[in-house]
Amino acid sequence: MGYEKTKEEIRDVVLSGYPLLHVITDDERPVIETFHWISNKYSRKYDVLTWNYSSGLVLETGEIKTEEVRNPLDLFKKIKGYPRNAIFVLHDFHIFFQNKEILLELKDTVLHIAVPVTNEFLWKRYSNVDHRIYKHIVITSPKQEVPLELNKLMHVIRFGLPGRKEIEEMIDVITKKTTEQRKMSKEEKERIINASLGLTETEIFNAYIKSMLKNKGKIDPKTVANEKRQIVEKEGVLEYYEPDVSISEIGGLKPLIDWIQKRKIAYNEEIRKKYGLNLPKGLLMTGIQGCGKSYTAKAIANFLEVPMLRLDIGALMNKWLGQSEENIRKAIQLAENIAPCVLFIDEIDKAIPDPTSSNTHEVSKRILSTLLTWLQEKKSPVFVVATANNIENLPPEFMRKGRFDEIFFVDLPKKQERKEIFAIHLKKKGYDPRKFDLDLLTEKTEGFSGSEIEALINEGIFQAAYDQKSLEMTYLLKEIEQTSPLSQTMGDRLKQIQEWAIQNKLRRANY
Repeated sequence: MGYEKTKEEIRDVVLSGYPLLHVITDDERPVIETFHWISNKYSRKYDVLTWNYSSGLVLETGEIKTEEVRNPLDLFKKIKGYPRNAIFVLHDFHIFFQNKEILLELKDTVLHIAVPVTNEFLWKRYSNVDHRIYKHIVITSPKQEVPLELNKLMHVIRFGLPGRKEIEEMIDVITKKTTEQRKMSKEEKERIINASLGLTETEIFNAYIKSMLKNKGKIDPKTVANEKRQIVEKEGVLEYYEPDVSISEIGGLKPLIDWIQKRKIAYNEEIRKKYGLNLPKGLLMTGIQGCGKSYTAKAIANFLEVPMLRLDIGALMNKWLGQSEENIRKAIQLAENIAPCVLFIDEIDKAIPDPTSSNTHEVSKRILSTLLTWLQEKKSPVFVVATANNIENLPPEFMRKGRFDEIFFVDLPKKQERKEIFAIHLKKKGYDPRKFDLDLLTEKTEGFSGSEIEALINEGIFQAAYDQKSLEMTYLLKEIEQTSPLSQTMGDRLKQIQEWAIQNKLRRANY
């Protein structure tokens, strides 16, 4: 990620004499800066001119000069007759590709300014052109459009987003006149850079200014990362969440939490390079329903200080019938664009059934193939957290090492974990856990899941409020007596799941 390779490719294409470039970009500013860099650094000097339909032609280098050349046909005459080496950057010119007269005139202009390799390649039609002058037409737009008429004349370049080097320079620029730069540690700058990855230059500068206004001159990584919400919501293929669950709010699951805490160091580029660490791919959590898999996913995103995106494969298939494969690719590309992030795929077993089953739709098989290939080959810092209640229904390819870093089995909470869950939820509701007999509550809730414990606390509070009293042990004990946990109503099924996890040697998330 970063501008360096893209800038070098544009430089090579321009200095090689390519007359027509199509640069795909969401931010035109760094593209213009690239052409300024080429003009200033190399011996072949260029005038850099920009054009848009609203304000015409502007000479960007030297003394700024604006000409009322809005009509594309008049613009082409200007380009043909321009007497100096020049790069003409035409913003959003793809909107004129449907006009055949303009399209064919553009093609003729490109052939007119093209410098032949030798006289043998010189067309008689353009024999009166001064081929000692190098001119280039650059079309910038947010999407790729290559008309058939220009297919062999146009060189397409996708301009990347700013990388770590460029973002660090932006941080230095915007904090230059504040005390923030002197106070900022390496670790703080690293977190800001991670939060900024996936945004354009313009979006980054806007996010920094907004953050500094809200945080008394400081750049807050979370405020910056939240700007990515706009990108996600505009696309409509993923849901954006601001994770507000602390990893300290997870009752139990210590082996899983320890595993996550170790992986965070890989998001520090200096440490990652020093020790040769790989970027974490993610994890798959399976196990008993209501034991905190989805809750843990939010805590992971919060702990890693990255946004969480939720991918609902079933909704994509239902919402865009006939476009399911394209939209899963679009969702994957969006996640990579705003990485680092957590991509949460909840209950993936329901969305992607076993492709060997005769009841499986062809679309599901193709979606599975796309997802598996990406999970295996992805290099971007997208940490995938997938959950499955019935993992035995997933195809064997999903279980293979390389798709995920680890597969954890989340079981019913053990005694100490239930005690932690009671303490966490009572405290969240404003009650002092020390005023309750947590040991007794723990003994009475053998076989309860975390969500069942939370539900009985909530119900106890409702009853206490109805009686206009404060929550007491008697309310909780009464709710425990009236609750039939899943381990009783579906005991045989849960036992099968637990035995399957043991047989397949899944790593345990519990104590």
